Amino acid sequence: MAQIIHRSHERGIAEHGWLHSRFSFSFAEYHNPERMGFGALRVINDDVIEAGMGFGMHPHRDMEIVTIVTKGAIEHRDSQGHHGITRAGEVQYMCAGSGIHHSEYATPQMDTELFQIWIFPDQKALPPHYEQRDFSHIADQKGWHPLVSGDGRGNSLRIHQDAAISIARLEKGEILPLPPVPSGRGLLLFVMEGDLRVCGTTLSRRDEMQITEGEECSLTASEASKVLLFDMPMRRS
Repeated sequence: MAQIIHRSHERGIAEHGWLHSRFSFSFAEYHNPERMGFGALRVINDDVIEAGMGFGMHPHRDMEIVTIVTKGAIEHRDSQGHHGITRAGEVQYMCAGSGIHHSEYATPQMDTELFQIWIFPDQKALPPHYEQRDFSHIADQKGWHPLVSGDGRGNSLRIHQDAAISIARLEKGEILPLPPVPSGRGLLLFVMEGDLRVCGTTLSRRDEMQITEGEECSLTASEASKVLLFDMPMRRS
């Protein structure tokens, strides 16, 4: 099985007083030529935004932007007139398409923790779009649950790419299969919380495994754990 491990301490770091970020891939001032993305996946940012702070209006284009909120809430406004507050357990999706400006601020009540993910779309200059969805109801359900996908499977948010992001929560000792990796695709497993054995390797909180070929294997949780699974085409459209 072809796999690459990136440990939590190997991620990029940015500290801006009110913003505390860890980068899986090159972003802003952090540049690592060996970490420029994973196929169609360009960004996994692990952010803590202090209460009431955030990003003023700024532009994006030709990118699928997914925000998974794990604590607190983030308030979104954009140049298309959309406004929404995404809370812990919810996922926000923005198609930047032909161009959009947006702002995002942590609500004043508490610090906000989130993952912001950027995926290259399968075509350029799409109409900008904003959507959010509550996935808190899957917290106690077993197995993989898609949050976003190219076909809207399992009531996931539909994005403009043949890609999917799924989440799973495992109890101590629980075993969960990883799907096989078709030719031309790759799986990236990111440990949000907990400790796991994956394909004979131990992964801990915020560790990452990239798998680009091989037979099916399984996760075994050494403690209660939460994981994200990115299923990506390895060629950008």
